Amino acid sequence: MIRNREKIALIIVDMQKYYLDETSDFSKYSKSYYSSACDYIMKRSFEVVIPNIFRLKQLFVEKNIPIVYLKLCGTKQNRGDLHRFFRDAHRSALKSGFLSVYPLESEPMSDVVDELKPTENDIIIHKKTFSPFTQTNINSLLKKLKVKTLVFTGLATSQCVETTARDASERGFSIIHIEDCQADYDENTHHVSLYSSRGVCGGEIYDTASFINILHEL
Repeated sequence: MIRNREKIALIIVDMQKYYLDETSDFSKYSKSYYSSACDYIMKRSFEVVIPNIFRLKQLFVEKNIPIVYLKLCGTKQNRGDLHRFFRDAHRSALKSGFLSVYPLESEPMSDVVDELKPTENDIIIHKKTFSPFTQTNINSLLKKLKVKTLVFTGLATSQCVETTARDASERGFSIIHIEDCQADYDENTHHVSLYSSRGVCGGEIYDTASFINILHEL
């Protein structure tokens, strides 16, 4: 249970346009293999996840609690700095005519969706792999802020969210997942990942309304 709002941070994982825009190369490439590949994650994101993250963010801003955005994007034209999974997907997509499945940091499609745009007070971490803890300064940054507990939201539950949560737990952070602030490519994978993560990280799972009630009491 959270006892001190000064020691928590909101983590918003990969809520980027290329995941959630039907015109992106990521979306079109995914659909070229499976026509409904992105349907579930997009529907849940716009109907459930984005509105709930927006509600949470408003309260975190009101209470002056740190908000950290994670963004997955490369800086090298050939995507050579990305994790091999993303790098290989980029190379495969190129052969099919899709030039920017994983957009560069400088490209508009790498931006956070308009509904959740970061403000000047938010922290933005650019990562090249599933978790920022392996290649960025996020650990020292959070320690400097005296953060003890991370509240996880974003995409995709079983991939970058769960991997980051596990890495954070290994470094001593307590973990909280907000179930209706996360999405995966299907419902079963989403729920399996949440409970798998809880078992490993010893974390807690809340819905948005319940967690907001807790924050109001702090």
